[in-house]
Amino acid sequence: MRRRASLLLVTALLALGSPSPARAQPDSTAAHRVTSTFGRTSEERDRFELGGGIVQGFFDAVGSLGYRRFLRQGHAFEQSLMGELTGTAKDQLTEGVFSVYFLMRPSLTYKESWRLRPLVEFGPGFHTVVQAASLEGLNRTRYKADVYLKTHAYVGFEAIVTRRVGFLVRGRISIPSHRPMDYAQAAIFLR
Repeated sequence: MRRRASLLLVTALLALGSPSPARAQPDSTAAHRVTSTFGRTSEERDRFELGGGIVQGFFDAVGSLGYRRFLRQGHAFEQSLMGELTGTAKDQLTEGVFSVYFLMRPSLTYKESWRLRPLVEFGPGFHTVVQAASLEGLNRTRYKADVYLKTHAYVGFEAIVTRRVGFLVRGRISIPSHRPMDYAQAAIFLR
């Protein structure tokens, strides 16, 4: 009796571990099928932007290097995270800015297949600004740093030249700012 009960227990355990014929096995090719083309392709997920801009205020121009990472595509907005280093100098004053932006772009404003796309995006930006001023005749340099959180809106266009290279032109509106339209930029981007 004990032997029979042990045999039934072993048989039951083996049956639990093996797949039943009624249970459907997953199709190994199903995981590799593309069911949607909505969203960015792999070339569009990351890109570097090398640009120059005209600014309002004391400085005449600014150079920039940015890295943009596509985060996700929703029904209403595409979301990206962008880090940017900018630098400028005039006379004895030099300024560098490190910025991080969370940008949202309305999905209905463009299609990925377009070679010339309107650029409309907005979102918050966190900025760390460092200034260095050389004091003439004193052989000294003074430094000042500030941190800002602002809301930005960009309007312009981007042109896709090849699968990997394109350029963009955009203007920026910032709030709060005593000069709301504070930045115009032309940049080459590499994907």
